Amino acid sequence: MSNGDKAQVDSMKQFGIPTSKIMAYMAGQSGGYGMLRFTKRDFYNYVHGQRLARISDGDAAATISYLESKANADMMTIARYTRTADNRLGSLFWADGEMMSDYQIFGDVLAFDSTYRSNKYKKPLVVFSGSNHHKQTTIFGFALLEDEEIRSYWWLLLILVDVMREKTPCVIVTDGDKAMRAAIAEVFPAARHQVCGWHLEKNYVQRVKDTEFRKVFKKAIYANFEVEDFEEYWKMVVESLGLQNNSWVQSTYAVKESWATTYLRGTFCAGYKTTSICEGINAYIKVFLKSTDSILELVHSFDHVVNDYRNNEVTTQFYSTYYISVLNTGLDSIELFASKLYTRTVFREVKKQIKDVATLLFHGRDIISTTVVYKFSRMGAPGRIHKVLFDPDDKKIVCDCSMWNSEGIPCRHIFCVMKYEGLEQIPDSLIRRKWCKDAKDSRRMPVTRIHEHEGRMLRYGALCPAIRFVAKLGSRRLKTLNSLGKASRVS
Repeated sequence: MSNGDKAQVDSMKQFGIPTSKIMAYMAGQSGGYGMLRFTKRDFYNYVHGQRLARISDGDAAATISYLESKANADMMTIARYTRTADNRLGSLFWADGEMMSDYQIFGDVLAFDSTYRSNKYKKPLVVFSGSNHHKQTTIFGFALLEDEEIRSYWWLLLILVDVMREKTPCVIVTDGDKAMRAAIAEVFPAARHQVCGWHLEKNYVQRVKDTEFRKVFKKAIYANFEVEDFEEYWKMVVESLGLQNNSWVQSTYAVKESWATTYLRGTFCAGYKTTSICEGINAYIKVFLKSTDSILELVHSFDHVVNDYRNNEVTTQFYSTYYISVLNTGLDSIELFASKLYTRTVFREVKKQIKDVATLLFHGRDIISTTVVYKFSRMGAPGRIHKVLFDPDDKKIVCDCSMWNSEGIPCRHIFCVMKYEGLEQIPDSLIRRKWCKDAKDSRRMPVTRIHEHEGRMLRYGALCPAIRFVAKLGSRRLKTLNSLGKASRVS
């Protein structure tokens, strides 16, 4: 192979392109495999030789050395690891500055699982993730575990708390693994542990052979029952299908507070019902990885994954910033305020609630002390009446449907009260900053809530996407690049 061929291979491998696709691309360039200046064997020997050269000091040592070099370039990058009794790499955790910054803003709801083992050493991969202000996946950190025992998860969660400066999540969504559950209960005793609905559905297919139960169990997971109605429904289902003695049914019911929508109502979970966010990341990572990959190659591939997710966020933020909504709900002032406040994705959901004000029936208005009580029902369901409490002094509005508590956006009932009270803006008490366009702007955070490190992390996170956007602009034309260079020299 010529030096040019080798340089082309190296550059394409650097960006995570699979070896077979590089070979096919270079064959296409040459006009077919028969026209290549080298053999297939030469090609794969060179790629294999480069892999060995990168891990000449040992795979684990090369990986740690690579992470240390990343820390030199990005002073916020942190890696922690353990050693086994025979002095081999045990568990490894790493996160960069932008991940840590995102966690400070969006880490109130944390999702992770460890079902992915496609690597040379069969180590479980853990991806800590959450939802950003565009309801896109944002990654908080990666880990490769020695095993899936309680002690490994316990170590990992303690490291997470330490790296993230003692910030703990309010809700944790997992696949319900017993070791994982025990470690979470010990490290995050105050957090609400929510079990993934998708994994529950997968489990009951294996544990309960009654096909009728599958249908009714899915309803038990997702239907918005009142507590009494849920208990009655579950009892009726279990007795009618004769599953009173089924051990899986009994153990699952014992932890119903972690999976039934009935008991999760009122808990903010950023819209998560499942760990599908983790499944989506794992599916995307498979594009880059092979079962023979070394740890160093895994880490390289994860860098590409993170960059792709961040580029998607930058693009979405651009459209969200310059998107102009067409007002068509009839409540123009409220709709306009919401369109300027929320990101484009969240605004679509808010706009649906504003539109649904037209479907509500007004059942009266009572005044109790300084509080006004509104009553509404929905057309087609007049029997179910929702009560909304409004405090005219504080402009505080509370609805018994608990949608704001669960999803962080006002419900149709609240918007209906705003219409009757003549409010043209959403009160501050009903604005969850996580869903706002300026969620990553540290200036919007109350000063009293930011200590020195948190403020630094928020500023760092706000600058990172801005720098990537400037780089994108500067790369388009030489004239733009030169003007940016002059501006930086002046400053």
